[in-house]
Amino acid sequence: MDYIRELPKDIPVIAEFDVAVIGGGPAGVSAAVCAAREGAKTVLIERYGYPGGQATGGLVIFIVGLTDGKKPVIKGICREFTDDLFEMQAAEQVGNHILFNPEHMKLLFDSKLSESNVEPYYHRYVADAAVKDGKILAVITEGKSGRQAVKAKVFIDATGDADLAKHCGIPYDIHEKDRLMPVSLGFRVGGLNLGIFNEFINNNRAIYDELIGQAGITVKTGGWVHTLNPREVWFNIVHENNTDCTDCSDLTRAEISLRRKIHRLIRLFKENIKGFENAYIIDTAPQVGVRDSRRVRGLYRFGEKDLAARFEDTICRAPNYTGKGNPSVEVPYRCLLSDGIKNLVFCGRSISVEHKLLDMFREIPCCMATGQAAGTAAAFAVSQNLNLRDIDVITLKERLVCQNVILEEFAQSVK
Repeated sequence: MDYIRELPKDIPVIAEFDVAVIGGGPAGVSAAVCAAREGAKTVLIERYGYPGGQATGGLVIFIVGLTDGKKPVIKGICREFTDDLFEMQAAEQVGNHILFNPEHMKLLFDSKLSESNVEPYYHRYVADAAVKDGKILAVITEGKSGRQAVKAKVFIDATGDADLAKHCGIPYDIHEKDRLMPVSLGFRVGGLNLGIFNEFINNNRAIYDELIGQAGITVKTGGWVHTLNPREVWFNIVHENNTDCTDCSDLTRAEISLRRKIHRLIRLFKENIKGFENAYIIDTAPQVGVRDSRRVRGLYRFGEKDLAARFEDTICRAPNYTGKGNPSVEVPYRCLLSDGIKNLVFCGRSISVEHKLLDMFREIPCCMATGQAAGTAAAFAVSQNLNLRDIDVITLKERLVCQNVILEEFAQSVK
């Protein structure tokens, strides 16, 4: 491989903050809003021109993982946001899950950031970090404005891919791409006769499966649901294996392939499925849906042995899908921290958990819950002039309970 040596140059520092959140998905927005509400001067750095990540740009418009199947396990800021969506008439309850309008979600996230005085830095990609004596001094961003530096006292990695772990030399795990979960591309279709379409699929499942195969879709997972608009359906059935989302070439190949599969599938459905004759593609997601990439090696790694465990530093709960242990699990604060950098906390799907349990932690509600904890912890660390691992966890949990986070046993002891 050939190389070009980059010439040394001074990078302008465009701003300094108490807390810098990297990544504006549900975890990052939650972290930024909670840090700002706790009094920290906060910036949110996001590569796209809108917040929301998979919930907006990924068209993952179905919120699952709020309950253990019977009772809620996640409230807090996630519950606040979903309540607001209902007030906006932009959400619908579907069993234990919530269907929402992604454009209203963008508006809601923007509004919450603004109301909390979070500074949004959109259209910026974090390309590197300046580290000294075990602390991040600044992150280096790239964008149309060129290369710029943003300083902060505490940093939150909400990228979903543990990008700051890579830039800071923090150990992380990522499987070979043939063992990673498939990536997907959500899409919306209009013009359906939903009654006839559903009846046909229910009575002719073999035909549906055959058409899926003809479109080149080998992973039989996902499904579809009606949206909040008439004659419109959201599909999450087109997937691509062997894709490492931290590899730009892989992402390029996958997105081109996924779009081709979607158009092939629509043509086959129109020709063969009743109720689909007049259907048309409204849109495909602007960004590919990623389930799985880097996971930081934290101070503690949640594993199968922990399915019924109790932790002194529990900061939220997550639904347990394994059928073993309790209906929900406790998520310890140590899973959000690494051993290498004193002023960095992780949230979202890159926290320290075993790969086979990742489904429990990667869904929107749990990502928002870990984001809420990360943001609250970051602001607390700044106010006390402490490293993240040295803050008083009891006080952190008290703050989270005040924010309507479900920590049942702890909340009872506080009362």
